[in-house]
Amino acid sequence: MAGNTAPIHGRVCRIDDGGSLIDYSVDWSINASIDLSDASRQGQAWKENVVGQGGWNGSMTFHFVAGNTEQKALLDNIITASPGTQITDLKFMLEDTGDYFSGNIFLNGFATSASVGDTVNCSFDFTGDGALALTVA
Repeated sequence: MAGNTAPIHGRVCRIDDGGSLIDYSVDWSINASIDLSDASRQGQAWKENVVGQGGWNGSMTFHFVAGNTEQKALLDNIITASPGTQITDLKFMLEDTGDYFSGNIFLNGFATSASVGDTVNCSFDFTGDGALALTVA
């Protein structure tokens, strides 16, 4: 596993949709977690846990450009043509050398905001369906 050897600047992180980089992205975030169940019992000084399942979710924000093919496909997925369709071809690129996060997702939230003096932005919340993968080139 090679991977980056210096900090990565956010300006090179992009979202790849089936081989096409989605234009006008502002940011993305991924949060992974493991469920823990308390298995503590009387007489113990320290808590004990049983490991459950892992899961992940996140969000991605764009400058709203409805004419962008990839943004339109995301919009269709959650608000018009095909709500609830699993997305299987997104990669959350860490840099332009082939390091990225990937996994199947469901879009489960959409928000847009328009304020005077700023660009109109939109964000999509998603939940992972299955494992999150990290590919390091």
